[in-house]
Amino acid sequence: MKISTKKIAFISIMCALANILGILSIPLGLTSIHLMQLPIILSGLVLGSWSGGITGFIGTILMAYQLSPSNPYILLGNAILGFFTGFLYSYLKKTKKRQIIPQTLSVLAAYLIQLPYIYVTDVYFMPIPSQVVLTVILPKLLLEDMISVLISHIVLYRIELNKIL
Repeated sequence: MKISTKKIAFISIMCALANILGILSIPLGLTSIHLMQLPIILSGLVLGSWSGGITGFIGTILMAYQLSPSNPYILLGNAILGFFTGFLYSYLKKTKKRQIIPQTLSVLAAYLIQLPYIYVTDVYFMPIPSQVVLTVILPKLLLEDMISVLISHIVLYRIELNKIL
């Protein structure tokens, strides 16, 4: 990936947006969701693995340290999500029809790669019971990721960011 001022600005804006979205939440029944993954996934889909990884790491700093207790493992977890979304999409995007399919598959596969890391760090390094991680945190993250990839697809469909950057 050739680095340009536009790409650096895009990554910076995505990092800032991820930090903002990480502290905002949307009430959903007994829980709430946030769309912090949206700029992480969008960055990975548009500029590739390193962009997604950087956005995932830097874009989650506020949320990681806002939690009580702080969870610094969120940084690497979201870097994994962004990196592998971009990495996998770089191979799957060659499909010319219905880009939503390779985009969704990339995010789903990145989620599955990220899943063991989240489980181990939340259960063994953080004081979170295994049952909570399996029944609340991981399904909620999957929902947030799927909503984020659908919004990313709409953005990519309407605005051809690849051509702009």
